[in-house]
Amino acid sequence: MRFRNINIRNIMNEALNNEGIIVDVREKEDFAKGHIPMAINLPLSDIEDGKFALPKNKVILVYCENGGGSMMAARVLSNNGYNVINAVGGINNYRGAMTRKK
Repeated sequence: MRFRNINIRNIMNEALNNEGIIVDVREKEDFAKGHIPMAINLPLSDIEDGKFALPKNKVILVYCENGGGSMMAARVLSNNGYNVINAVGGINNYRGAMTRKK
């Protein structure tokens, strides 16, 4: 399958317009330091190992630190039949609100 790429700065609009699920594919520690609001954490290693359960009827928007990890996650997910949007640029280029775990 194929997936679509968008600029990370458009991730919130795309998620809202598509009723999608935002997935942060970084490790748990990085996710806790700060992530995009509404994002869930599903590390790339878990995706590569097949340790995930996401609804196939939803658009899945993936992002990471710089863009490489989300590209790999998008490939795996799309090959497993998911409708995926990859947010290019990673959280380092995101300029919106952030959520942090205390």
